[in-house]
Amino acid sequence: MKKKTTSFFIIFLAGALVGFNFFSLADFGLVAPVRAEYLADEILVKFKGVSQPVAIKIAQIADFEEILNYYENLPWVDYAEPNYTYRAAIIPSDTFFANQWYLQKIRATEAWNQVRESPNVVIAILDSGVQISHPDLKDNIWQNKKEIAGNGLDDDKNGFIDDFNGWDFVNNTADPSPKFQAGFNEDGINHGTIVAGIAAAAGNNATGVAGVSWKAQLMPLKVLDDQGEGGTAKVIKAIDYAIANGANIINLSFVGFGYSKSLDDAVKRAYDAGVIVVAAGGNEQGQSEGYNLDETPMYPVCLDGLSGENRVIGVAATDTIDQKAPFSSFGKKCIDIAAPGLSVYGTVVYAPTQYLNNQSFDKYYDGYWSGTSVAVPLVSAGLALIQAANPSLNRNQVVKALLDTVDSISGVNPDYPDKLGRGRINLAAAVSRAESALKNKNEKLLIGPQGASVGPLKITDQDGVVEKEFNPFGKFKGGFTLASGDINGDGQAEIVAAAGPGGGPHIRIFNLSGGLVGQFFAFKTNFRGGVKVATADVNRDGKDEIIVAAASGGDSEIKIFNGQGGFLGSFYAYDNKFKGGLNIATGDLDGDGEAEIITGLATGKIPEVRIFKAIGVLQGQFLAYPKAFRGGVAVAVANVKGGSRTNRAAIITAAGPGGGPHVKLFDAHGQLVGHWFAFNGNFRGGVNLAVADVDRDGLDEIVAAAGPGGAPHVRVFAANGRIIGSFYSYGESFTGGVNVGSIKVNNNVIASD
Repeated sequence: MKKKTTSFFIIFLAGALVGFNFFSLADFGLVAPVRAEYLADEILVKFKGVSQPVAIKIAQIADFEEILNYYENLPWVDYAEPNYTYRAAIIPSDTFFANQWYLQKIRATEAWNQVRESPNVVIAILDSGVQISHPDLKDNIWQNKKEIAGNGLDDDKNGFIDDFNGWDFVNNTADPSPKFQAGFNEDGINHGTIVAGIAAAAGNNATGVAGVSWKAQLMPLKVLDDQGEGGTAKVIKAIDYAIANGANIINLSFVGFGYSKSLDDAVKRAYDAGVIVVAAGGNEQGQSEGYNLDETPMYPVCLDGLSGENRVIGVAATDTIDQKAPFSSFGKKCIDIAAPGLSVYGTVVYAPTQYLNNQSFDKYYDGYWSGTSVAVPLVSAGLALIQAANPSLNRNQVVKALLDTVDSISGVNPDYPDKLGRGRINLAAAVSRAESALKNKNEKLLIGPQGASVGPLKITDQDGVVEKEFNPFGKFKGGFTLASGDINGDGQAEIVAAAGPGGGPHIRIFNLSGGLVGQFFAFKTNFRGGVKVATADVNRDGKDEIIVAAASGGDSEIKIFNGQGGFLGSFYAYDNKFKGGLNIATGDLDGDGEAEIITGLATGKIPEVRIFKAIGVLQGQFLAYPKAFRGGVAVAVANVKGGSRTNRAAIITAAGPGGGPHVKLFDAHGQLVGHWFAFNGNFRGGVNLAVADVDRDGLDEIVAAAGPGGAPHVRVFAANGRIIGSFYSYGESFTGGVNVGSIKVNNNVIASD
């Protein structure tokens, strides 16, 4: 292996130093440990006289061992055992994989047995440029699908012409690659390409190296020149570009000593948009131990919020035995996690016609690079794999999975107590944590009559199998609307039912056994227009609030209550002349961890959808159907695509009475992204909506129920309109319409009488 004797430092802002030193290291052998895993809700039982074992489902995961022992001891059973699972054991074919010792250290090879690609996750590489034609990177370079490359037009109207693969903010051009401009040096030319390859060089392609994520979308944004130097203004523009164009993660492998309020504000904008910012802790150029960031803060790594927000994931560098790398900065306030940052082998810029000191850039791969800069993309790509393992996680949950599963390195770093973050990244444990949360997630459907019936509230699976039913409003025949949420903060969702038209504005809260745990009136007791209901934790107190609106005959006030019926606030979706009804839904459309409130006008109004922050600030509005339609718009919010932002959701709409059973999917800006018919195109009774992740893949399915005049038909659809569940929720003669909802159920348990 080649030794490097020069030093590599990126200069940013006030002349601060970060980047790479060069060392050599012997190759490391890679052997992945074996772990026995099995399905938590199923066992295999071999009965005597039967040739094949039978898979038996377990209703309550907590009873796994008891049920397994029960079958093992039955005299007519040969044996009972867990239903073990197996994964393909992957050692990639990349030529220089043996040089990448750090992948074994962070347990990436084990993580790859669970998830090794994150194709829907966009990692913005703000750096000195990325060679987008590099053979190990070209298939993973982000593409702006709304832009037509090379036509000289700003097709997507985002202010950048031909930005098909990113942008060069140094030279104000669409090509984000290094330019070899006068004064360039080897370090400045290669830095961004090295960082990009560590994160997401194509894996198992018999070429070069393997990235932490074998497939991700790398968004190259050049903010440092070909000497590796850059200023605040360009970084701010690139951060805002990344936010606006759908980045999930922003990788900042540079630091500086000068605090910039403008940069601080840009990082806050990213945080508020649900983007994860990962930044280098910084290096000491000389022979000292690195900077103590508690005493000498550096930026952007230290740009966390004043109110305790963790806006930037700060990364320190460690060596082959988990000790702090000699050059790495440290500190309690700014460093969140450590990752290998010593002797990293990776992708470099190939340009054989370019020379520096009589040496051409004639290699696609080279090493060995060291610095906190190379530690950062290990973390950025690790976050991408966590998100891919469980697309239902929001920004904070992804970060929590990363930080809660680190390996402690305090024992080998006694001089740096609590100054190297939580510990060194353990990617296998983080991915397992994310996957476990997904496997334990279990959602059921809530079914209720829309009207003209005293039919019961039902809890069912996607095929309509009833697991519990009860009557929430006695003999009232006006139907009820449904929602669910963890109203009391005990970790288990409750059912919220609201009386339909003709009844008082009554809200009732039930546990899964059907036991009443709370009730209140949402409006004046003489109001009889019916109540629409949704839930969300809008004040971040760990409990879901209850959000209501008049279903008909009321004004446009959206009211927010706690679980005890305490009034928390309200706002008006329209002016004080409005009289009618609203459909409502909640969901985190922009991935910032806060739910928006979505309204759809009810029967008699134009088919308009509006998006509000919980404090009542209007975020957007659009027409879901032709303006002349007056049947009303049902609304729901679903995470249907694992989108371009962590937990970014889509707005689902369905036409009300008089319209066809047309279901549409819109992004947060009101752009149509999908549509289909839920039932026969001749049906005009309207469609009611809910969402539920019934197959536990982290993405929501869409539940559609027929309105009045049709059979009590419920269908469950994938986001592309494919039917994955269909049933009649009541007797075939029932034509009063069906309301639907969903509820998260812990451990597959629904209490019985």
